[in-house]
Amino acid sequence: MKKEIEIKLEIAAERVEKLLGCGFFTSISAKVEQKILKNTYYDTSDWQLNKRRIALRVRDSDGRFIQTLKTKGSSNNGLHKRFEWEWNLQQPQLDLTLLPEQHWPAEIAGSDLQALFSTNFSRQLWYFQHIDANGVESSIEMALDRGLVAAPAIKQQLPICELELELLEGSATALVEIAAILTAQCPELRACDVSKAARGYQLLQQYS
Repeated sequence: MKKEIEIKLEIAAERVEKLLGCGFFTSISAKVEQKILKNTYYDTSDWQLNKRRIALRVRDSDGRFIQTLKTKGSSNNGLHKRFEWEWNLQQPQLDLTLLPEQHWPAEIAGSDLQALFSTNFSRQLWYFQHIDANGVESSIEMALDRGLVAAPAIKQQLPICELELELLEGSATALVEIAAILTAQCPELRACDVSKAARGYQLLQQYS
């Protein structure tokens, strides 16, 4: 288990090139990676997990399968804090035996769960260090995600275009400072309190 701390910013797809050309991106010394991520989210037919603000998914990350559980957290002006568990899988199928009993609703059985929607996107990653105004050095993962939220049962989808700043080590102050720099240089960026999972449920609700 880890505590996930991140800031999420959204941007229109046609403004991404402007974002990538801003001073922050051209000045940082960072390790860069590229991934294709395919994620399937599970819940009961009456959304019992969503009602408890729990997200359960299986991710295909370039052929590596990962099961993730995220529990209720807090979100304010784009800054998200929540608990997260991850397990490697041999196959892209749920393994409920891995779930921590104290954080999983006992009344929900595996037979109750079904795949509701997917989020499939390309992820461009930057890893770098940041020293904040207090002199604290932090390790940051910055991810630019571009793709779609899709619900096959209703044949509908929504675009994903967002920048996530995740704290790997250090102080959350670093995230706030970096977000302030980025939004000053590229005002098209906007703080976002809606997770990708929440977008999936919004899509289902919109067309149900």
